[in-house]
Amino acid sequence: MKLQCGYEDTCKVSDCLKCKRYLHLKSLTITLAEADCIESFGVNDLNLWERECRDLAQNVMRKLNQRIKW
Repeated sequence: MKLQCGYEDTCKVSDCLKCKRYLHLKSLTITLAEADCIESFGVNDLNLWERECRDLAQNVMRKLNQRIKW
């Protein structure tokens, strides 16, 4: 399963946890998969979203959590 980031049909990476597309923010660089998960939490119906890609998004967020220095 892939996140719907806009590149899912042409992406050569088979697992979104290994996303190679980066989004450069002011003080942090995150992957497109991480950005997609953040956006999904803000604008989607979470019940529907949960059924479709909860596990994948949770793994992406765990990976992001390890990279952020709290």
